[in-house]
Amino acid sequence: MAIKKFSSAYYVVGNMDQAVSFYQDTLGMNVKFRDGNRWTQFDVNGVGVALADPSEGSVPPGGGATVVLEVDNLLEMREKLTKAGAQVNPIVDMGGHGKYFTTKDPAGNIVQIFARS
Repeated sequence: MAIKKFSSAYYVVGNMDQAVSFYQDTLGMNVKFRDGNRWTQFDVNGVGVALADPSEGSVPPGGGATVVLEVDNLLEMREKLTKAGAQVNPIVDMGGHGKYFTTKDPAGNIVQIFARS
């Protein structure tokens, strides 16, 4: 049986309020629903991105996969994150595929910000 579609990805976080603030206020993602400090679900153009309490996840905070978020203006988002106090790594040029940089959310999870060429 083949994979039907990418449904969602989630990060395990130690401080839900701090993590929600990062994804909502800094990155501009909209909360779809929130179950207290256990789970927060965002919808990014039909793809679910969520934050989970350690009791809900299978890995420790900061030990998950990398979520890649696509933006139209890489430099604008990099500047916004820098102003918000996030550690932002140098931009990597992948030639015809696009460019990206990585940052970390408050729980230490790596987030890749990507723009197509």
